[in-house]
Amino acid sequence: MTLNSRQEAFCRAYVTGATGATGAGGANGARAARDAGYATAHAAKQASRLLRNAEVAERIDEFHAEAAAARAEAAQELMAKLEPLYQSGLDAGDTDTVLQVVELQARIAGLLAGGFIRPRVQRGPVPAPSVDNEGHMEFLGLLDGGEGAEDADTLENVPG
Repeated sequence: MTLNSRQEAFCRAYVTGATGATGAGGANGARAARDAGYATAHAAKQASRLLRNAEVAERIDEFHAEAAAARAEAAQELMAKLEPLYQSGLDAGDTDTVLQVVELQARIAGLLAGGFIRPRVQRGPVPAPSVDNEGHMEFLGLLDGGEGAEDADTLENVPG
């Protein structure tokens, strides 16, 4: 596959979109053509021509595959970090924690999109916090931009 620099730039811009985010929102051919340096007046026509080019389409598919692989790896890492919290919830008989972890795992896996599992009203004494929560705390640290946040930043820059 031999793409020139503007074709490569078009592929990247098409996959990432104007915001740099990957996914369905990135696919705007005219904007990608303009971002790649093609003339504004003919950007839509150039984008249409580029998208029909087999090598360009193949390169766009490669970017999507790379991003999908990175998302799958990140999802596996997050699932592994949630497992200790799930297990400690089971061991403590804390149904709310177990349900919330399962909800997070379902969201990470893409099985649950809207709504959320509401915690039950607390009855009786509050259970002691689990000692085995290192994975959970590390996950919360990622969300807060703490240790390991640099790994999360690299996922945002992966085309797909």
